[in-house]
Amino acid sequence: MESTTQGLAHSVGFEVLGDDLARDVEAALRLAIDEKVVFPAPPDPLTIFQKTLATSIREVDTDPRGRLFQRFLRDGPYEKIGAIPADLIGKRLTDDETAVAIAFIYSHMVNSFKGSLAELLAIPPCIEILGRLQRAGKLPSEARIYHGDSITVRLPNRSGTAKGADLHILVNERGEPFPEHVLIMGVVEVKSYIRSQLRLRRQLARHLSRTIHGLCIADPSGGPNTIVPGVEVTDRPAMIGVVPASWKLPREFHFDMRQGKRQLRVEAGSPPNDGNQIVQSAPDEWRVTLRWSQEALAAAAYLMTFWYMEKVGEEIYAGGLPERWREMSAAEAGRNAVKMMLYYAILRARSARESQRTIALYNTYGFGYALGMNFRNNDGKRDMLWPEDLEEIAADGATRHGCTIK
Repeated sequence: MESTTQGLAHSVGFEVLGDDLARDVEAALRLAIDEKVVFPAPPDPLTIFQKTLATSIREVDTDPRGRLFQRFLRDGPYEKIGAIPADLIGKRLTDDETAVAIAFIYSHMVNSFKGSLAELLAIPPCIEILGRLQRAGKLPSEARIYHGDSITVRLPNRSGTAKGADLHILVNERGEPFPEHVLIMGVVEVKSYIRSQLRLRRQLARHLSRTIHGLCIADPSGGPNTIVPGVEVTDRPAMIGVVPASWKLPREFHFDMRQGKRQLRVEAGSPPNDGNQIVQSAPDEWRVTLRWSQEALAAAAYLMTFWYMEKVGEEIYAGGLPERWREMSAAEAGRNAVKMMLYYAILRARSARESQRTIALYNTYGFGYALGMNFRNNDGKRDMLWPEDLEEIAADGATRHGCTIK
């Protein structure tokens, strides 16, 4: 399954992000190519985006919990309350396995896609900072930004390399195609959630300290990577921390008729600012706040994970659909499997934490992030969301049980 699912990225375009965010991501990549940013992929916006998505999928697939996630979609938890019947042991996930699969989706999967988006959106403000430093004569004109996995760091006393900073600013002093010496001019740490400047500073310092053991530069054409044993950090490297904005997605919605069916429409959220915010917090330190918010990135990440789960479901059911789904397409079966298994997982939840996480996923994949993640009762806890709940909220501001969209 792994090699197949990792190839799924080649079937997706920017539209998976929604119109406004898709335009910003594509524009960021076009600017990056114009400014000679180095990527571990050929310089084409869609190819870079798909390569980035493939990296997130690979992180999911190669995690030991990735196989458990695939079993979650294929076999699922036991579909009732109570002890799992003896004849179904081994054919359904145990409650422990179900809890691990839910935690994996809720945290690792969503964060992987969310982080990848933030790293792409961080490129334009980093280009702007680099340009300012070059115009001020503080960085040479040949300094270039290296994005993501185009750079990995060597590990002391160990074989192989590991991920370093999210972006690097480097100078190849000798101008060689396969350099033996580079100068680190700056590092960038990108977060998809709000992070204090102190914590960003500490993480950036750790990235700088790790580069002295050597770097590995990826060949975007697919050839062998270049090991750079000689790495020197400039006296005053630029340290750039990037975080999302804090604005919230709108909670407004309405129902309308389309093709004879009543359909839910949720108001789309747009950034209140036209650009990113760049603040110089110290002589060689910057804090960038993206125009896109933590909630907006999370909403896009959930869409991307739902797309991924749908595609995995298609693979699972490619050989034939269950009898009860015989009139569905493989894609419809994949979407249905996600929601069905999450519903069963809610029944099997053993604690408030497990229940709240699973309900959050079930609601969000059914109704979107803004509504699904924020449907709560009088105690502030999430409840399962149904279409009739939204009809009651649209009419009265709350359900008859007191639940609202917070």
